[in-house]
Amino acid sequence: MKATSKAPAIRGLRLFDSCVTLGRVVRRGTTLSVTPDNVLKLLDKYDIVEALVHHNEARLHLPRIVGNRSLLDEIKGMRRLHPVWVLEPPSSPDPVAARDLVDEMLASGVRVARLMMGFAPPFHWLWEDLLEVLEEHRVPCFLDFGATGYDSGGGTTRGNPDAVMVHHLRDVCMAHPDLPMILSHVSGGLGLAYPVLPLMRRLGNLHLDVTSVVNYWRIAAAEIGPERVFFATGMPYYEAATFVSNAQYDPYLSLDAKRAICGDNLRHLLEAVA
Repeated sequence: MKATSKAPAIRGLRLFDSCVTLGRVVRRGTTLSVTPDNVLKLLDKYDIVEALVHHNEARLHLPRIVGNRSLLDEIKGMRRLHPVWVLEPPSSPDPVAARDLVDEMLASGVRVARLMMGFAPPFHWLWEDLLEVLEEHRVPCFLDFGATGYDSGGGTTRGNPDAVMVHHLRDVCMAHPDLPMILSHVSGGLGLAYPVLPLMRRLGNLHLDVTSVVNYWRIAAAEIGPERVFFATGMPYYEAATFVSNAQYDPYLSLDAKRAICGDNLRHLLEAVA
């Protein structure tokens, strides 16, 4: 693999962060209140053009619709912040309830979902009703395997599904081939579960973000395709600088590949939502 000669200007990459949490969060034992204004300042600091944002109230507290609706109020008029609704499957088989939820989400201008698979595991029978509706509209779905309570590390979005969960995820992805699914903030000290990259090679609708830190996203970009990788920071749980520099200064990816990863992949998915 031949190294590229020069790192591109950061603003030319048009960074689009796919994982930012708003609201009350716990980071390194300290409780923080992350507001839209806080986030906009961080975006400016790191030359990030825009971001997907979800509300931690929707991640950690039921009913999730309360946090989802609060998000819309908090970011109203902030065009750089794009709302993401946090979803879980209906507890009873109910296609009507699933459709009503997605209809409200789309009618509210929300084009991205964050699926709580750390809370409701990726068993197809459990998620089927909701995913069928999301697939109809080609809604990008970010798969959240993170903790869901303050007693489990502060409810961070960072998670790392084990091999068994990845096996179940295979069934979900295969059943909904037109539904874009992105492993979001999947990061672990010992690396990702072995089946993750083999599964991405077999299924075209499964993607990965760059917060895996080590070489996983680089392997996916180089060997599977840069269109399968998405920029993310995991703010406020992770420092954005690491991921910005990893994308900007990677010595092997072409400029077109970096632009795709840093924002164009996500923009294309948003444009395809029907």
